[in-house]
Amino acid sequence: MDENGRLSNQELFKVKLSLSCLSNRVTVCPVTAKLYLLKEETWKHHKTGVAAVIFNTGECGDRNPKSVKLCLVELESGFPSWNEYLSDNSQYKAAQDNTFHTLVLQNNNGANMAGLQFDDEGAASLFLKEIVDSIEELKSANNATELSKLELSSRKEKAKKFRKLKKSEISTPCLFTHVTNISSTQADTLDEPSNPNKLEGRRSGSTSGKSSDKVRRTFSISKRK
Repeated sequence: MDENGRLSNQELFKVKLSLSCLSNRVTVCPVTAKLYLLKEETWKHHKTGVAAVIFNTGECGDRNPKSVKLCLVELESGFPSWNEYLSDNSQYKAAQDNTFHTLVLQNNNGANMAGLQFDDEGAASLFLKEIVDSIEELKSANNATELSKLELSSRKEKAKKFRKLKKSEISTPCLFTHVTNISSTQADTLDEPSNPNKLEGRRSGSTSGKSSDKVRRTFSISKRK
């Protein structure tokens, strides 16, 4: 830490490394912060450390769901000594002085609110912006997830409406006769053409044949005479 109270690059790396994993994004405030808790309408100093915000992307599934978490980290060990999950209900904001941030506690443990006092206004403003942006990003991601669930549910409902019929729901054939063999008479009947034009052609051919036979018989009788 330098003379202005800012953390060195090595100290920042140490804190960030202790909080980082493959499925999160860590932002560390480069100045120390004092944590105050509001109990019985009185602000009481609780701890001093380095403030950091962790945005979990949710890529590890239910084991590490999407979330935004505020931590106060011990500078010597690099491990968090206090943390609080943030959401819209946390109402994280700066007081009249940008160096003092307040939030509503979800798990109060006897305190209704918490406050962080920073030594540098510029660093405090950047840290505030990071927290507000992270909460908004989490809100947008949750809305997108809910919309995706609604679309999936709608597709399932449509699939139920147009489900396939079961065999038990299909009726048996009506006016159906099972044929095991065909006799010669039935075969002749089946061979008859179904086209009326073809049938008429066969009848015309048969009539012409009979006329020719009559002419030949008449000619034969006259010749004998």
